Amino acid sequence: MQKKEKQEFVKHFNSILKEKEFMLVCDYKGLDVAQISTLRSQISAANSNFKVAKNTLAKRAIKDTNFEILEKLFVGPTSIAYSDDPVSTSKILVNFAKENENLKILGGAMGDKELSIDDINNLATLPGLEALRAKLIGLLVSTQTNIVCALNATQSGLARIINTKYNEK
Repeated sequence: MQKKEKQEFVKHFNSILKEKEFMLVCDYKGLDVAQISTLRSQISAANSNFKVAKNTLAKRAIKDTNFEILEKLFVGPTSIAYSDDPVSTSKILVNFAKENENLKILGGAMGDKELSIDDINNLATLPGLEALRAKLIGLLVSTQTNIVCALNATQSGLARIINTKYNEK
């Protein structure tokens, strides 16, 4: 890569990272091309991104972003996963790391907060964005259904009381 290309890469990658809320740094030493391709496709399916970049370029690209706190993790063969959905990205990488011992999650950041490995594992256990949306919709629908049932029960109860009082006379 020529100097001009490196500068363009850093500038472009920096502008992307400024818009993202979540990033994980991993050590991929020992993964073969097929495994990295599989990981890339899994991450792409979750609307996340996975990039292998030279550490010097990655360190320059994270300057002036929330991820600057992760600079110390860029030692050895590192890769970066970034997205706006921390749960899905964490799930994919944690599950992949369980199946492939050569992938090691080094750390991450969400917003301007650095995440430990335990934090990342906890994120991976949360339900995904789609599951949370489904639960929220279910809660909203059940609340409306309960209100309608309560109103109907009150009206039919009132009608029975009137009917009973009317029949007593």
